[in-house]
Amino acid sequence: MKIATVSLNQIWEDKKANMDLCEKFIRESSNKSVDVVIFPEMTLTGFSPSNALLIENIYNSHTLEWFGKLSKLYNINIVFGACLKEKGKSLPFNMLCIADKYGVVIPLYAKTHLFSYACEDQHLIPGNKVVTYKIESITFGFAICYDLRFPELFSTMASNCDAIIIIANWPSSRVDHWNALLRARAIENECIVFGVNRIGVDGNKIEYDESSVMVLPDGSTEAAYFTSPDFSIYEINRYQVEEYRNNFPTIKDKRYCLYEDILRENNQRNSNEK
Repeated sequence: MKIATVSLNQIWEDKKANMDLCEKFIRESSNKSVDVVIFPEMTLTGFSPSNALLIENIYNSHTLEWFGKLSKLYNINIVFGACLKEKGKSLPFNMLCIADKYGVVIPLYAKTHLFSYACEDQHLIPGNKVVTYKIESITFGFAICYDLRFPELFSTMASNCDAIIIIANWPSSRVDHWNALLRARAIENECIVFGVNRIGVDGNKIEYDESSVMVLPDGSTEAAYFTSPDFSIYEINRYQVEEYRNNFPTIKDKRYCLYEDILRENNQRNSNEK
C-alpha cells in the first residue's frame, strides 16, 4: 500500500484556498498511484476551534461533500480533519474523517483528549470512542494531535491494528516532544505510526516545522521513496508489523484486565475521598 503524507501550509481560516491546495496534492497522489493520502488536523481551516463560523453540520457538511467528490474523482482514499457539530450537541467535535475511493465519507474519529492549555476544551466536545478502520489489507487506528501524549489510547488500539495515523497542528516549540512521542507509540505498540503535521505560521503567529514522518515498529524512521516539497510517499504492508511482532512479541504481554482493575480502584478511591 502506498501512503502519502501532506505537510500542508494551511491558509488561516480560508477553506477555499485550502481546498485548492489539497486538490493539487490529491491529484499528484492519484497520478502516482497512491492508495491513501493524509492531511493535517482541521485541514481546511488550521487549528481554530474558537471560530464558530468555521463549524459545519456533520449531516450537511460542504467539507465532507467536497472531499467525497474528490476521492471518487481521483480514485483515492483521503484522510482529513474537520470541526463538525451534531444536532442537539452544544459544541462541535474535532474530527478525523475518511473519504474512500468510492466517494463514501465517514466522520470516523472524534479527538478524545482536548488541549486545555489552549482552551480547546472550552470550544469542543471530546469524543469517547477508540476507532480502528480497515483500508484494503491494512487496519488503521487514529488519533489527533494532543492525543499523542496519552499512551493508554494507543495501547487500547494496538492489538486491533497494523498502523496508526495521527493528524496534527503541533507547534515547532514542542516538536522534540512530537518526534519522541511518535517513536514511543510505535515502539510500545509494535506498529507503524504516521504523524502528519502542518507547516508554516498560523493566524496566532504559531510556527510549525516540517515534521511529518513514518515510524516503524522498532522506532526507526522510514525514508520516503518519493519526496517533493511538503509531500512524501511511503510503501507499507501489514507483514512488516506481523514479522516484527512475531520476532519480538512484547504486545502479547500487555495486561489489559489488570490495567482496567487498577483504574477502577483508583476511580473508586478518588470518589470516596470526595
